[in-house]
Amino acid sequence: MSSTDLPIGDLQLYDAWIPALDAGDWRIEVTHTLDGVDTGSLGAKQQLTVSAPQFAMDPSAILNRYPPEGSSGEYGRVLPHVVLRDPLLPWERRLSGSSERQPWLALLVLREDEIVGGEGSPTRTQTSTVASFLAKDAKVLKPSVTRAGDVADTDPCTFVQIETSLFPELLPRLAELRFCAHCRRANIADKAELSRSENGLFALVVANRFPALPADGDAGARKNIVHLVSLEGIEPFLVDAPAFGAYTSVALVSLASWTFGARPDPAEDFRGRMRKIVDGEYDGTRYTPSNLWLRLPVPDLDTSTAAGAETRRRITDGFVPLLYQLRTGEQTFAWYRGPCVPLIPAPLERTTPFPTSDSALIYQGAFGVFDASLAAAFEAGRTLALADRGFGKTLLDFRRRGHRATDALLLRLQSDAFSAAEIAQLSTDTSVQDELLGLLSAELLADIGNTGVAAPAAERARAAPDPDPVTAIRKFLADPGVQALLADLTRDALEPVATWLARLLLLYPVPFQLIVPDARVLPPESLRFFYLDDNWRRALFDGAVSIGRASSRDTFFHEILQDVLFRAANEAAKLLRSRRIGVDPPAAEVAADRISGFLFRSAVVSAWPNLAVRGGMNDGSSLKILRLDALAPDVLLCLFRGIPDFVELAEPQEGFRFGVDDDGKLPLRQPVSDGAQPIGTQLEPPLAVVPACLRSGSAGVLDVGALVAAVSKALTTAGAGLATFGPADLALQMIKSPETIRFTAQPGDP
Repeated sequence: MSSTDLPIGDLQLYDAWIPALDAGDWRIEVTHTLDGVDTGSLGAKQQLTVSAPQFAMDPSAILNRYPPEGSSGEYGRVLPHVVLRDPLLPWERRLSGSSERQPWLALLVLREDEIVGGEGSPTRTQTSTVASFLAKDAKVLKPSVTRAGDVADTDPCTFVQIETSLFPELLPRLAELRFCAHCRRANIADKAELSRSENGLFALVVANRFPALPADGDAGARKNIVHLVSLEGIEPFLVDAPAFGAYTSVALVSLASWTFGARPDPAEDFRGRMRKIVDGEYDGTRYTPSNLWLRLPVPDLDTSTAAGAETRRRITDGFVPLLYQLRTGEQTFAWYRGPCVPLIPAPLERTTPFPTSDSALIYQGAFGVFDASLAAAFEAGRTLALADRGFGKTLLDFRRRGHRATDALLLRLQSDAFSAAEIAQLSTDTSVQDELLGLLSAELLADIGNTGVAAPAAERARAAPDPDPVTAIRKFLADPGVQALLADLTRDALEPVATWLARLLLLYPVPFQLIVPDARVLPPESLRFFYLDDNWRRALFDGAVSIGRASSRDTFFHEILQDVLFRAANEAAKLLRSRRIGVDPPAAEVAADRISGFLFRSAVVSAWPNLAVRGGMNDGSSLKILRLDALAPDVLLCLFRGIPDFVELAEPQEGFRFGVDDDGKLPLRQPVSDGAQPIGTQLEPPLAVVPACLRSGSAGVLDVGALVAAVSKALTTAGAGLATFGPADLALQMIKSPETIRFTAQPGDP
C-alpha cells in the first residue's frame, strides 16, 4: 500500500490498525517429535520483547497536537486531538474487560483545579521512577500492570493525578474508547520531509471533552491542560459507577501533555494566523502583493540622484548592504544577494567556471562598490565541499575515472581507423570484443593485411597528428556525444557526486545566513516568495567542484565536463525528494528548469508541522516539489520546479479538526457513495450535539455512546444509515472542513 494511491488532499479513514503481535514479553518454543524416536530434550526456547511505550514515549512520536501547544484561540467547539506517527501505537497494548479491541490511550482535557498536585509544572504533572509510581498507596489508585521486559525500575515516569470524585465524570467508558481513536491515510507528497510516515498512515486519539471558555466578561483566554494517558491496568474503573473504596485519587501515566488557551476569538487559529500573513501585504492604504517578495522593505529614497536611484534599484532587486573589509584593511560596504531573489536574473555570459572566489567578485566602478554575491556563493560551495571528506574522495575518484576514460578515447582518436562519430557509438552495455569488431573500418582491415609496403603519401599526410593537440582535444571533448559517452563510462563514480551536488543545489547544507542575510528580509509572521538565482547556484557549484585540482589537466578536465556534471546534479535534484520520502506524485511538465519557492516564518509552521503545501497551475495541474523542509521550528522552505500560478497552504488532511459548529450542531455527511451523492456530501438537517449529547452534570464532556447512537439514528432518518457504525464512520461526521489559503500570481509577475 502506498500513499500515492490517494490524490493529494484526499483522506482514507480506518476503524483501527491492529498489530500482528501485541506489545509485551513473548516466548518462542520449538520442539521435535519423530515417530518411534526418543527426541529427548531436542528443541529450543527464545525469549523476546515486543517493544511499545508503556511508562514514557518519545516526543517525536507525536506529529501534531491540536490545538497547538501554547496557542490561544476560538477552540470552544473543537475536540483536541493528537496525530501519532505510528499507526499501530493506540492498539499495541491490549486492555482487558472488553470483547472488542480497544485503544489503550485516552486524551483528557482538564482544568487546573481538577488536577491533584504538580503545582510546579505547567501541565500539573508529577515525576518519579517506575518502581515508585507502581508502589502501593492506600489513598492513591494506581494501574495494575506488569512492567515490560525493556523497562527498568529506575526509568523515569510522569503521571497526572485526579480525584476519584471527578474520575467517572471525565474518563471515557471502556466501550467508548474505540470511538476515541482511529487511523488515517493521506498522500504525504505535500508535506515537509520530517512529517513523513510509512505509507502515509497516521493514528489519531481524540478527546471526549470540549475546552473550557472564560467566564462572561473575562477578556483573557481560559487555560486548558491536555494529557495523553495510558489506561492499561485501570480498565475495571472505566464504568459508570466505579468502586474506589478508600482511594481518594487516581494516578495515570501521562505520555504527553500540553496547554492552550480557549477564548471566543479566532485570532490564534489557522485562519487568524494566516490573516496576519495576508496583512503583510498591507502598506497602510491598500494591499500590495509585491510586499510578499523576499527582500528588504524598499525605502523611500530620492531617486533624482544616481546614488539614490541605484540604492533603491539594488534593494528592490533583493540586495542587502553588508559590512565589507578590503584586503588593505579599510572597511566599507558591499552588496550581497543570496540564492533566493525577487526577480529572474539575467544569466552570466561565461564559458568557463569561476576558478576562485576573487574571479566571482564584481566591482561596480561607477559607484566604487563591490557585489560579493557570487564570490560568497563560490566560497560557500568550496567550504562545504572541503568540510565533507567523503565528498572529496568521491570527487577524486570521479576525476581519476574520467582521466582514464579520456585517455582511452584519445588513444582511439589518434588512430586513423576510428573517428569521433564512431567513438560516440561505444556502449558499456556490450563487450569490448563486440565493440571493436563493430568499429573495424576498411582502413584498419587494410592495415592488418598490409605486407609492409609503405602507405601512399596522401594517406600518410591525412593520418598526421593535428599540429595543435590541445585544440584537437578540446574540440573532441566538446562534442556532446563524446561528453555523453564519458558520463556513461564514469556512471558509477558520477552518481554519488551528482547526488551530493544535488543537495547543494537545493541548498540543504547552505547556512541560513547566506539565504537570509538580514532578519528584516524575513520578519516574524511573514511569507516571502522568490526565484532561485541560477548564477548563484552555478557559483556555488563551481566552488564545490574546485577542490582537489592539482594540475592544469584537472582544471582542463573540469572545464570540459562542467556542464555534464552540472546537468547530472540538476537531474538528481529532480528526484532527490521523491527518493527521500518515497513518493513522487504526477506533476506538470515545465519547459525550463526554473526553480521558485517561498520561505514561511510563522507560528503556523510549529503549530502545524505537517502543513499541506501545493503549487498549482491554472490548467489544474500541480508543480513538482523539489524541497519542502523545516529549517527551524517556525521556518519552512519550499522549492518548486517551475513557477506556479498559485500556492495553497492548508491544514493537513491527516490532522483535520474535530468538533461542532458555533451552535453546537453537527453537519451530517453522506457516509458511503450511493451513486447520486459522493462520500462526504452534507445532509440535512444537522444534528444537535451540545448539550444534547453531553454527560449530565459534566462540564463539556461528551457522552460518546449517546453521540454514536444519535448520529447513527440521524443517518438512518436521512436515508444514509449503516449496518454497522464504527470509529471511522464517527470520524467522518466529526471532522471539520479544513481551512485553506491561496496566494495567486499577479499580472506582471515574471
